[in-house]
Amino acid sequence: MEKVISVRNINKKYKLYRNNKERIMDLVFPKSYGEDFFALKDVNFEAFEGDIIGFIGTNGSGKSTLSNIIAGIVPESSGYLEINGQASLIAVASGLKNDLSGRENIELKLLMLGFDRDQIKELEPQIIEYAELETFIDQPVKSYSSGMKSRLGFAISVNIDPDILIIDEALSVGDKAFANKSLNKMLEFKEKGKTMIFVSHSINQVKNFCEKVLWLEFGKVKKFGSVEDIIPQYEDFLYHWEKLSKSDRKQYRKLSIDGDVPNIYDFIPETSLNEKKESIVSLLGHVKAGESYIYKDPSDYKERENTSALKNNVYYIKKKMTYNGNPYYLLSKQPSYMNGVIGWMQKRDLSLLPHYSIDNDQKQLYLTGGGKAFNRPWGGKKNIVIDDLTILEGESFISNKTEKVGNNLWYLGRIENQLEPVWINHKHLK
Repeated sequence: MEKVISVRNINKKYKLYRNNKERIMDLVFPKSYGEDFFALKDVNFEAFEGDIIGFIGTNGSGKSTLSNIIAGIVPESSGYLEINGQASLIAVASGLKNDLSGRENIELKLLMLGFDRDQIKELEPQIIEYAELETFIDQPVKSYSSGMKSRLGFAISVNIDPDILIIDEALSVGDKAFANKSLNKMLEFKEKGKTMIFVSHSINQVKNFCEKVLWLEFGKVKKFGSVEDIIPQYEDFLYHWEKLSKSDRKQYRKLSIDGDVPNIYDFIPETSLNEKKESIVSLLGHVKAGESYIYKDPSDYKERENTSALKNNVYYIKKKMTYNGNPYYLLSKQPSYMNGVIGWMQKRDLSLLPHYSIDNDQKQLYLTGGGKAFNRPWGGKKNIVIDDLTILEGESFISNKTEKVGNNLWYLGRIENQLEPVWINHKHLK
């Protein structure tokens, strides 16, 4: 694979001034005024042709600064940067002139990228159509919403067909339909083997789209590797980061800037470190869409499997474990924590509802029409057995088990002339 991006020992330094007087004195006198602030410090990584790399990190970690340096918008203060190909940055309002119209911005940006007038004339209608700005295209960009600016910037960038595409939170604004359209376009680029940098606070977007992850913390590289290796660690970090006090966050940031990036566990009371607490629960868990993992043991990150086959499915949960302060639930295909067990999943990847067994009495019920039948109470797309009960209205339903899930009663039984027992919600029975 050909190396496309090489970042070696990159630093980006800014001067922070308390007032304008200090700024002027720093320009006039030989003595240095103001405080040095490193937005990036000794950053190293490489990207090869076809790599899809996500930049992750808390606010102020240097993600946008690094993407701007790679795109050639801002220079590095020191270090070495080598780019093999044309890089294009997509960010909200990036490179757009507020006083110019959308059309004028298209023409200006294409001219700056070296396109001649014939090429611009050919590309302009495609860009306008893709941006979906219609009559707004001839209005000043300063009158655009953040979503409109993002659509214009995205439309320009993807239609010039760059070698390297850098997307900086461009899909976090605007409507969902355009975000889906943009993701589909990026998937096209992915199939073509384009190199892409994806900067986002959405962990699910990074999981579903990227292959590698660069984790930045306050200007420094904390981890660089595969999505499977880095994302679980980052999610665990975020869980604990959100629980830190304001003073602890300030201390963590100071330690990160002054020296090596600290370990988040250094800020957790020792009594809760490596501590496992198990308890019995009665829940049903719906596995959310998106990338997640199932663990044989929460204390071993290596013993895990991708759960793409489990998403949108419902499982019984009879055990909860807290490890390092992080809650996990034991998924099972059966209402038992001894038989049918699949493994442990983190709480953030599940939607949970209380689950109670009411009785095992036999009941004579009838279908009211509509609804679906499932092989689990509470449903789930992958648990559908009969997609539409409308044509079975009035059919007999003999139930021998009743369970409560959240505020809904579910009945397990057999529909007349049907062999397999199914679960039906009380709303579709009388």
